[in-house]
Amino acid sequence: MDATQLRDQVLGVVAHDLRNPLSAILMQLAALRQSGPGPERRSQKPVEAIHRAATRMNRLIQDLLDVALMEAGQLTLECARLSAGDVIAEAVDMHRPLAASSSLELRVDVDPDVADVWADGNRLLQVFENLIGNAIKFTPAGGRITAGATATDEGVVFRVADTGSGIPSDDLPRVFDRFWQATRTGRRGAGLGLPITRGIVEAHGGRIWVESTAGHGSTFFFTIPRAADAGAERRSDHHRPGRAA
Repeated sequence: MDATQLRDQVLGVVAHDLRNPLSAILMQLAALRQSGPGPERRSQKPVEAIHRAATRMNRLIQDLLDVALMEAGQLTLECARLSAGDVIAEAVDMHRPLAASSSLELRVDVDPDVADVWADGNRLLQVFENLIGNAIKFTPAGGRITAGATATDEGVVFRVADTGSGIPSDDLPRVFDRFWQATRTGRRGAGLGLPITRGIVEAHGGRIWVESTAGHGSTFFFTIPRAADAGAERRSDHHRPGRAA
């Protein structure tokens, strides 16, 4: 086993073993938040702070597990016929409170003739969570974020465009690299969101790319096969393994 395989195996084991105690913390927090009047209800600030930290930890652990699955070629999809417009509408609705708190406009722009896609709905929402979340992070107050979809010969092309700070041309080739982090903000992540997004899209048989100019915003595009495209609805097990490049 080489060093890379060993590292990925350790990450997977550690992430998996952390899930149980973290789940217990989140369950106890939920019980505290629902408890009746008493000393524990005098201030919810500590509880909310713990909840935010635990939720962030849970997201990071899930990202590590996803990376391990992708590297092992074991990411599976539960695919079905989905409305492209419905997926985008759900993703945008999930992010409206965060966008509003950041004084950002969040728009939907779906072509009327967009076909249904053959995809795992939860995984597509995960893709949009990463893309819209990044757009919110890097777009200053008063800006705009648009999630849309267009029909092409390649399938359905989804996009998330923002009016934010953009990406310098020297950084564009590294955007989808694991553990690479943008340095345009003090709010840093683990550098796993975009690589996982790429792995999910490629597991669907699609591709993902970004167009951006520093100071003029960014647009992330990704393709997902149409439901009626060759072989999509003949997959009897609704599973497709994926591997991140």
